[in-house]
Amino acid sequence: MRIPMACLVAFMAFLTGCVHGPAPEPDAHALVSACTAGAPIDLQRYMGRWYVIADTPFLSEHDYVGNYDEWTLRTDGTIDDKYLGRRHDFNQPVSGSHFVAKAMPGTGNTKWRVALIWPFEVVVVTAYVDPEYRYTIRCMEDGNMVWVLARAPEIDGATYKEMLGRLRAMGFNPDRMRRVPQKAEEIGKPGFR
Repeated sequence: MRIPMACLVAFMAFLTGCVHGPAPEPDAHALVSACTAGAPIDLQRYMGRWYVIADTPFLSEHDYVGNYDEWTLRTDGTIDDKYLGRRHDFNQPVSGSHFVAKAMPGTGNTKWRVALIWPFEVVVVTAYVDPEYRYTIRCMEDGNMVWVLARAPEIDGATYKEMLGRLRAMGFNPDRMRRVPQKAEEIGKPGFR
């Protein structure tokens, strides 16, 4: 019984040291993000389905195709935030994640606090939406993940280049972006993941 108690005491001492230890100085470069909010958005108009045209792939979605976001405004002002797709190919069932988001006050609805798993949240920023609400660019507040979305599963080449140009002007490296296959014949094509 003494050994486990000693381990518990040592662990508590470790945690206390972590809590009360001096905070490291922030790196000035780490505080700068290319992810800045765009013009205020009409939240009602922004709701609905948005297809992921391109993104900076991350582990949990790198093998998905046909990805899309589905946003629904709830009566309490929060947002049902579903991120869905098909694993590996279009013959698979739709699966994904369901989150709850809330537009942050004073941001013109451009910053959403998204609850992942309690108590973890992330801030997702709408950096751009075109006047007709056909195309949008969203990013994590820290700038590590970026999404180009559209109301239709495909966009023309000129519009895609325009979106990449916007990313470049914001300070993102568009070479990190990968197209998301939205139809079977796009799987494995150059530039797609």
